[in-house]
Amino acid sequence: MATAIKNARTLVAAATSNAAAGTTRGTLQLSTAMGGILTFKMTNGATGPTVQCSANVLVAHNASLPTAASAGTDWKTVYSVGNGTTANTVGEWNYTVGPAVGNLEVEFTGNTAQAVTVEAFLTELTSVG
Repeated sequence: MATAIKNARTLVAAATSNAAAGTTRGTLQLSTAMGGILTFKMTNGATGPTVQCSANVLVAHNASLPTAASAGTDWKTVYSVGNGTTANTVGEWNYTVGPAVGNLEVEFTGNTAQAVTVEAFLTELTSVG
């Protein structure tokens, strides 16, 4: 039976605070990976944000990892979801990262008036042998 080699990778550490009107990003270069499963989470506080926090999953086609940024010249959005404005709402999502993805970014942005707790992790598949 083949053995799969998997590695846990952190894009945004657990319990990171995305400040009101702030943006939190995490990036990974996946040139040696065969894809993986991305999980990400947003948790509103006891007072929900005035405008929801959104999570954007972006990829870049560059040979090397570009500087973290919003969608534009290098980064392209492939998935986006919001967590609403209700107090104490916990939202968890996953996204399958295909083997063709070379660079990955998760961006949390948009919440106003209140901070939102965020995190993003990837289990990457590096080989099957």
